[in-house]
Amino acid sequence: MLIHRNFDKFAGHCLVVAAGNVLIGVLLRVVGFGGSLGVNIVYAECIGLCIFGLIYVVFALTARGSVLRLALLLAAIALGGTVGQVAANLLTRSSPQLLPDYFLKSEFIGLFFGAIGATAMFLRERYWDLEARRMEAEKRGVEAQLRLLQAQIEPHFLFNTLANLAGLIEVDPKLAGHLLEALNRYLRASLQRTRAEGGTLGDELDLLEAYLEVFRIRLGPRLDYSFAVAPELRALPFPPMLLQPLVENAIRHGIEPKVSGGHVAIAAARGGGRLVLTVRDTGCGLGDTPGGGFGLGNVRARLAALFGDAGSLEIAQCQEGGVLATLRLPS
Repeated sequence: MLIHRNFDKFAGHCLVVAAGNVLIGVLLRVVGFGGSLGVNIVYAECIGLCIFGLIYVVFALTARGSVLRLALLLAAIALGGTVGQVAANLLTRSSPQLLPDYFLKSEFIGLFFGAIGATAMFLRERYWDLEARRMEAEKRGVEAQLRLLQAQIEPHFLFNTLANLAGLIEVDPKLAGHLLEALNRYLRASLQRTRAEGGTLGDELDLLEAYLEVFRIRLGPRLDYSFAVAPELRALPFPPMLLQPLVENAIRHGIEPKVSGGHVAIAAARGGGRLVLTVRDTGCGLGDTPGGGFGLGNVRARLAALFGDAGSLEIAQCQEGGVLATLRLPS
């Protein structure tokens, strides 16, 4: 299968080179070089394809960006131009008196266009190498942002939860045990999620369910939550730490400050090649800094790094109260 794919790729490149050779033959005829249009095209095809074939061999056998590759590319251009001319002379049965003149001019033209082609391939390869390094650096930057965001969220959450746990041990040991069990579920899911290379939407929802269960025990009847996610969506790939900051914001800035508490609803839908997730709360609303904050800034930065313009986050005040956060990702 790999050989078949490589052959298809090589054949496709040959067709492109052959089409370019026809254009060169036409151009040479227009400027008055060489013989008839047919003869010019034969010379252009023979020289161009010989040079291309040798260049392809050099790229296949040498290391990317090496000095050896560059030196062999120059040798391949010269050798390919000579071999191509010999083949063209045989095919066109050129007159021996014309061969020296044709040889010099054709050699020059072959070297010129061959050098352009080889340089283009070499520069394109260097570009993709640099692009790969940039993407790797970007990935590491995203991972660093993820660790920073995790470090920002967890201490606040853990300290408050442990304080609640200490207070519950004497007052309500059964509820304290329930809280400890929920906290243990959250920490296990959080550790697995952070260390994982990929992960699914289901993994993120399991983490959020454990997270919200801890808060429901801490806040009692002041917090309720719900999930509306179709089972088939849970298997979709999903980066970590995109939803949790939105839920954390809903609780910290929406539900906790409100005396009567509220509801947090998490929903997901898929359509038009996009995955749309919403986190809606019935808390206090946006306040004086709509859509801002450290956590939301990190979510937007990670969206830009992972998906570019295809990912977005919108924060809006609901007319009936509370906040709606909408996350859109390509799917």
